[in-house]
Amino acid sequence: MELAAFLWALGTVPVAMAGGGAVALGPQPWILLPAGPLQLFVGAGEPRIGGRAHLARGPWFVWADLPPPRLTLGRAVGPAWLAFAANHHELSLAWEVMASPLLSLFGSLGREIGCGVRLRGSRLWTAALIRHGGLTLWCGAYF
Repeated sequence: MELAAFLWALGTVPVAMAGGGAVALGPQPWILLPAGPLQLFVGAGEPRIGGRAHLARGPWFVWADLPPPRLTLGRAVGPAWLAFAANHHELSLAWEVMASPLLSLFGSLGREIGCGVRLRGSRLWTAALIRHGGLTLWCGAYF
């Protein structure tokens, strides 16, 4: 999975659950545009364009992504956000734990493995992600 798609699918669980938007600057910039129950992903990696349809909201969240075809079931449990993302040949657990209002740890387990730390302001954020033995730095904004 490309780096931008990894962050879209597994590294922004709270944004996915909330149905919000985000813009990210880093090795593969991308933007996530909200449109009601839909989110449109446009990125520099593969896929270049993707979509997310929210099928159920809170306390359990369900959404479907294209491409690749993926169904995700998520839940916020206290300061933790958890989501199981599955397609026809893989299952991943995406997670984010809010250590404080400004700091969170995020990552995924399964076929895609990664771990990162995110520092947040009111709408701005910066993150460091370790994946495939490499470190990447990101920054962006939520809207």
